[in-house]
Amino acid sequence: MARLCIIRNIDSAHGKHIHGHTFRIEINFVDKLVNNMVGNLDFHEINPKIDSVIGKLDKTYIDDIIGTRATIENIAIYIINELKDINNLNSVIVWEGSDKYAEIFKEELENEK
Repeated sequence: MARLCIIRNIDSAHGKHIHGHTFRIEINFVDKLVNNMVGNLDFHEINPKIDSVIGKLDKTYIDDIIGTRATIENIAIYIINELKDINNLNSVIVWEGSDKYAEIFKEELENEK
């Protein structure tokens, strides 16, 4: 198995007592190597969709965008739900600052339904 990770950073505000963070977002894909690529994924095909979703969260009040309290868990869940049609999506990690993060697995969300 192999992992491909796409990383983006956003600056946004959230919370009851509005405050901002730089969030680091890691979008992970896992699969077998096919033609020396993780699951035959092509950056040129998946980056526009990822950038579109992440762009909606950058420089915003995230609670309004995701429609709920913007914890790092809820931000990760929102991103997974927006990207779930990309093959081999495994997990999303959202860092709040440099010392705390949440990783949510796509499979876990599918099992909850």
